[in-house]
Amino acid sequence: MEDVKLTGTYTVDNCGKKEFYGTYYSSEVLSEGKGDKAPKLVQNHGASDEEIRNMEQWLKTLSYIVHGSDISLGCTEEQIEDAENRLGVSLPAELRIYYCTVGNDPLLTTDRNSKKKDRYLPLDEIHVSDGNIVYRMRKKEPFALSAVKRQMMFRDDEAWYWERNMESYCENVMITAAIFAISHMKQSAKGRLKGELVTSLQARKLAEQQFSDTFRALDTYYHPFCALFYNERERRLGWFRSNGMMADILIGTQTAKEIEDFGEMHGNIKFKYSEVSHY
Repeated sequence: MEDVKLTGTYTVDNCGKKEFYGTYYSSEVLSEGKGDKAPKLVQNHGASDEEIRNMEQWLKTLSYIVHGSDISLGCTEEQIEDAENRLGVSLPAELRIYYCTVGNDPLLTTDRNSKKKDRYLPLDEIHVSDGNIVYRMRKKEPFALSAVKRQMMFRDDEAWYWERNMESYCENVMITAAIFAISHMKQSAKGRLKGELVTSLQARKLAEQQFSDTFRALDTYYHPFCALFYNERERRLGWFRSNGMMADILIGTQTAKEIEDFGEMHGNIKFKYSEVSHY
């Protein structure tokens, strides 16, 4: 069956009722819209302009929090053009924006925990494989973006495949860059949560309500069971997730006391501090 290119309004699986407008492929449609309802796309789809802007703004917010200023460590247009000439392809919009925004920033492109061996490749290391642009390595596992359909691609047994139910590139960048940023903060720790935050079908909303004195939830990240939290003034970050069986939060702050106070405020959460935190 021919994969038809379409343009219009759509929603995205695991992103609630939020509607986006853009171009997508018929193979990305999870369910057709009925009546006035927009079709729902799979999570791993080519991003709309709005989704790309949301990613870009979050990267700028992360940069401010980890550096404490509006420092710009993106790649230059000349570096982008050199990479495109070397690769023989134009970078998809979301990949170009990523590198233009934080491509030269080690705090947002690598995990400080060297055991994870997780990093976004610098421009001079990205490469094309079977029509996919490889941009990230986690140990020996490559992550790529389809140069044409702009879906995240994964590799198994020497073949690339599209996992429809994974996050989109923009969603994945927003989470990964936050985790990288937290790993480089003065203090970072992970805590296991209990009660309704584990079992509730409204886990994200409950987390937003309970953590509001400490954090603001990022309203351009839409997953119902995960949330990105931040406080620009105090330079704090948090990543919350719940799957019905467990829930935890990863926090990055300027002092250990902030993490301890957060734990006491929300039911004596026991935090395990990162080995690379600065005491």
